[in-house]
Amino acid sequence: METTGLDGDRDRIIEVFLLSLSKKGDVAEYETLINPERPIPAKITEITGLTDSDLANAPTEKEVAEAIREFVGFGTPVAHNLPFDLRFLNAMFRRNNLVEVSRAGIDTLAISRALFPKLCIYPEGGGSHRLSNLMYHFGLENSYANAHRARDDVMLLIEVFRHLQEYSSGQAQMRFPEPMTHGCPTCGSAMYLTRTDGQSVLTCQKQPSCTVKLVV
Repeated sequence: METTGLDGDRDRIIEVFLLSLSKKGDVAEYETLINPERPIPAKITEITGLTDSDLANAPTEKEVAEAIREFVGFGTPVAHNLPFDLRFLNAMFRRNNLVEVSRAGIDTLAISRALFPKLCIYPEGGGSHRLSNLMYHFGLENSYANAHRARDDVMLLIEVFRHLQEYSSGQAQMRFPEPMTHGCPTCGSAMYLTRTDGQSVLTCQKQPSCTVKLVV
């Protein structure tokens, strides 16, 4: 999902990609651009590449809200930072007199925080538990590093969710040094990861007050 900002009530969804998996294993997709009927902030264009002209002929939320609600149905939603997505979806549904989605679901952000309390921050990761940071953590960057649209985010989410499931069940082949997932052994802060001369180096983000530096 791409939006014009961070406020679920004042901002609007401009792109949505939904993927549904039934109990029988059937996969269905729903994808659309949405005209927010307002200018797109420059920062959003910078992130997504979407411009006002891209959305000028897209349907408005009034034209697609019912179809989106029908596609979402009453299954279990899965998202990275699920409350964010539900705020936007439910605000749209309220504006169009549609039934809101239950706030129960699977949040991969919460799972990441539980498994990796202080996940190290990769150079292009953006932040400890961001989906982009998990992409680097699980070595998925070759497929998704240049992805900044709704469909790409969902496909990356599926891969990250699979890795989180494998890791939590003990089936993952990857294993990480504790400072990478639980933070600085001295102060407990998340650490920055850099690669120099073929080595991975962790540096405490509290530097210079904390001078811990580890080769992992």
